[in-house]
Amino acid sequence: MGGVSLAAQSPGKMVTYKGLEMSVAGVERAPTASLKDCPPGGNTVNATSRPGEEFAVVKVTFKVLPAFQPNTMLKRPVVTDESGKTYNTAVSFVDVGTTPEFACAIPFRVPTGTMLKSLQIDAATLEIPAGKH
Repeated sequence: MGGVSLAAQSPGKMVTYKGLEMSVAGVERAPTASLKDCPPGGNTVNATSRPGEEFAVVKVTFKVLPAFQPNTMLKRPVVTDESGKTYNTAVSFVDVGTTPEFACAIPFRVPTGTMLKSLQIDAATLEIPAGKH
């Protein structure tokens, strides 16, 4: 995949929420992105950025703990930049808990060069450490 740069090397701080361990594994920048649901399933829609924009694709790793309830519904993730502006995604959480460990690449359409600060999944906030955004 040409034009993609990996901005993160080591995983971020693990956060546990509703029986899920989650951490930010990195952020990639790309002109196009897959809008697969999380965990990845049958949705194969792709999106292309507009001039002056890019996709900040946040890779998040998940581990399902025994405390996780299969009927748990999670809101769509939101990312916040360093100025406090939030960005939404089209990606939804679907059938979480059917796989014990999984990773999702969650794309956010942002202005080119936007520095990300945190990812919010429901009420859990995962910091995106310096050098990862």
